[in-house]
Amino acid sequence: MGFVFLMLVVGAYVIARACTDLPSVRIDYWLAALVLLALLSGRLAIKVPGREATVSVSEVFVFAVILQYGAAPATLIAAVDGVCLAFTSRDRRLHRALFDVAEPAISTWVAGQVFFALHPLASGLSWPGALVQLVPAAGMTAVYCLLSSALTSVAASLESGASAYQTWRRQTPLLAVNYYAAASFATLGASGATFNFAVMSLTASLMVLSYFAYREAAARVEDAHQHVADVERLYQATVETLAIAVDVKDQVTHRHVRRVQRHTVALARALGVSSDIELKALEAASLLHDVGKIAVPDWVLNKPGSLNFAEYETIKLHALQGATILKAVGFPYPVVPIVKHHHEHWNGRGYPDGLAGERIPFGARILAVVDCFDALTSDRPYRRRLRDEEAIEILRSRSGTMYDSRIVDAFVELIAHLRLEDHDAEEVPVRVDSVRARPWPADRALMDGTAAERTTALARLRLVGTAALQSLVQELPDAEGSVIVVSPDGDELHCACATARLQSVMKSLTLLMGEGLSGWVAANRHTMVNSEADLDLNDYAFDLGLRSATSTPVFAFGTVVAVLTAYLPQRAAFSHRQVRLLGLLAQDIGHGLAHEQVAPSEARPARPRLVAVSNLQGRGP
Repeated sequence: MGFVFLMLVVGAYVIARACTDLPSVRIDYWLAALVLLALLSGRLAIKVPGREATVSVSEVFVFAVILQYGAAPATLIAAVDGVCLAFTSRDRRLHRALFDVAEPAISTWVAGQVFFALHPLASGLSWPGALVQLVPAAGMTAVYCLLSSALTSVAASLESGASAYQTWRRQTPLLAVNYYAAASFATLGASGATFNFAVMSLTASLMVLSYFAYREAAARVEDAHQHVADVERLYQATVETLAIAVDVKDQVTHRHVRRVQRHTVALARALGVSSDIELKALEAASLLHDVGKIAVPDWVLNKPGSLNFAEYETIKLHALQGATILKAVGFPYPVVPIVKHHHEHWNGRGYPDGLAGERIPFGARILAVVDCFDALTSDRPYRRRLRDEEAIEILRSRSGTMYDSRIVDAFVELIAHLRLEDHDAEEVPVRVDSVRARPWPADRALMDGTAAERTTALARLRLVGTAALQSLVQELPDAEGSVIVVSPDGDELHCACATARLQSVMKSLTLLMGEGLSGWVAANRHTMVNSEADLDLNDYAFDLGLRSATSTPVFAFGTVVAVLTAYLPQRAAFSHRQVRLLGLLAQDIGHGLAHEQVAPSEARPARPRLVAVSNLQGRGP
């Protein structure tokens, strides 16, 4: 508002000066005609497609008034035209209306002063007659163009937050051409002591014809811009849809693609990529680089532990499959090559085509580095995430062999800044959280239990869970285990019971749905075998000497109510027989909860007297 207030003060001053000087101006029918033409033609303004600027034919007559009658009447005409514009505009906010009156008045007044300051100087020189008139007119036009565009750009910048210089640079060339043409016609018509009636008549006719021709062309350009915007939205919707499909397929990486997208674009900018087409390609490719995983079987994609040769070859197909899927979309920028080749290695030992060095697309080389770092620093069902420092060392060890060393160096320098942005971004829920695996559809009638019923259900879970853990320890003496119950809102898991060594540890831990080993199993309703114990227990796993873990869901009342997880000191220690044992124990827990030790001869009650364990409050012992 400070800028608008300043404009208002200066505008009031120049309008007052114009009113003071007006009595000395000769009034005739030509002036009246020019005033009428200026005000009428002011309504024939056209917005330049893709710009904030508008062009009008009214400047022809405003400049003609300056040349023939002086700056005072031209300033008042510009102010009145601004008032008309303020009343006819769709945006009638007060500060805009004040600016629309003040800006043209100020620009016209200053331009008129420049013209009359230059005219005596040009007249005193031995120049040809045409130059005596053209030089002051050119100065007038240049000042009017620069001042008007500068004031408008500053106002637009204060309102939108965009760069005033960038706005000015986009608008000024277009406005300069318009003002130059207007000044040329005005100079031809107003040269000499009187107006050239033929020139002014021709000028008015040409201006009107030009207006309608330009309006038609501008409308077509605007339609073309709208079509491009619609196509762009369609592509963005396609990208979002495919990204959601990947998230649903591979729940453990639901935030991975978003971080990779942010980091990839930031790294590309740091490396000097400025082309909008290249940046759009990287934005889409980084979001969709794993879309080919749709074609990879779940049991391979989410397998804990190392893959055998056949499984690894199946995983490698996702790059080609992703390129095939995206090729059908027909992106207007090179997304497919980036997705296809983001697993190529600098030394030529990557896949799918074994490209090496500079033959690998630059965008694919950027994405490869960012993708590797984020994968290393993210939790997976088969391992715990690495610290940033550890991941950086791995990147550096692969620099020049797997990855472009220039890109690795630039990324390492950028990581600290990117992590600050990650922290800010993680405070806002990521879009794909809305499609993460939530707790299962349960019988709502079972969620209305009283406090007494919930207490009874929790006690029952501890009883049957403890019995299952005792059976586990009898079979595997060096095993530890826990039964973890899902909270009523389905967002967290808390320990209901655990073996002796784990009880104090489990009391201090809260697992989030979908995170850690047990949280992933609860969210995906799928057993995970021989994963890493520290995914659940963090550093406590090393203190207790536990290395491998197997987790299986507990079903009751037609839903997952808890998770049974067992831990062993050795890596990959669980055999097929022991995994089956855990499955049977989980079934026993669910059966005990659902049937409450009903005698075999009794029929199952129509409505169980226990509430679902997913509605229990509080933590286990």
